Amino acid sequence: MKITKTYDCEEIPNPHEVSVRAIHVSDPVQFEHLLLQPGEELKLHVTYSTVYLFVLEGKGIVEAGGERVNIEENTFVEIPLQVPHRLINNSDAIFRILNSKAPRPKKPTHLAG
Repeated sequence: MKITKTYDCEEIPNPHEVSVRAIHVSDPVQFEHLLLQPGEELKLHVTYSTVYLFVLEGKGIVEAGGERVNIEENTFVEIPLQVPHRLINNSDAIFRILNSKAPRPKKPTHLAG
């Protein structure tokens, strides 16, 4: 058994300039912890794998493929391969998300705009 505590993982530098921590990275899957402070947002980007989001805490907006939806704690979102997407924390509290990518992308994510 392997146990990983989120806040024991180093933050990953990223173009979104938000807190991202790699919890697990392997060929079949990648798990990241995202923490968006009030007013923070991800830039519109494309990922070369299916993205699965699970809201751990707070609420915000997910934009994907032209759709814009409010999401909140205990919500699961699936974003298909190569669909431009982003997250927005439009609240006055933190927005924490478990971000999973499967299979692990072989090409780096790129900004879509």
